[in-house]
Amino acid sequence: MLILNSALKRLLIVRYNNILNIDKMKLENFTSTDEKRIFIMILLIFTCCFSSYAQKMNTYLHKELNANVGSICEETPDDNPCAGSEIYLSLLFDEKKVEIAEKEISTCGKESISLIGTFNWKLVKNQKIIIDFATEKTKGTYAEKLFLELKQQQLIGSVTDLNGRVIKYVFKEKN
Repeated sequence: MLILNSALKRLLIVRYNNILNIDKMKLENFTSTDEKRIFIMILLIFTCCFSSYAQKMNTYLHKELNANVGSICEETPDDNPCAGSEIYLSLLFDEKKVEIAEKEISTCGKESISLIGTFNWKLVKNQKIIIDFATEKTKGTYAEKLFLELKQQQLIGSVTDLNGRVIKYVFKEKN
């Protein structure tokens, strides 16, 4: 335990200008073989954790993801099979931006798409996806007050409605 503590202390104290530049660190800074092994082990663990963290969004990149967020049913005086429609929120992620649109698909299969906008996004450590929404573009849409997170290998959207209830949507890849 003493060897581990001293090795960690040396890792943390190496030199303040080398802390942010790991590529400048040299293994010669460590005097014993145990310290070198610990340093390499910590570096490998950090690399594996970081790459698995970044890989979680890769399965969703460049794929259209949809969630059913609402439905409309219109009363008509006659028997009209096209009086209803389903509303979907559609997301298309690339490495830095996400395109968000609303899709309305009538019961007759007619599809209309309304682009909400393209926004910057990033995945943060707690598996939440932060989107830099432009409020004027999302106001009055299903993307208004939308929060996204990765949970159990699924992309989950959450919206708080006017009554304060949290509604969750599961985004799935378009078939």
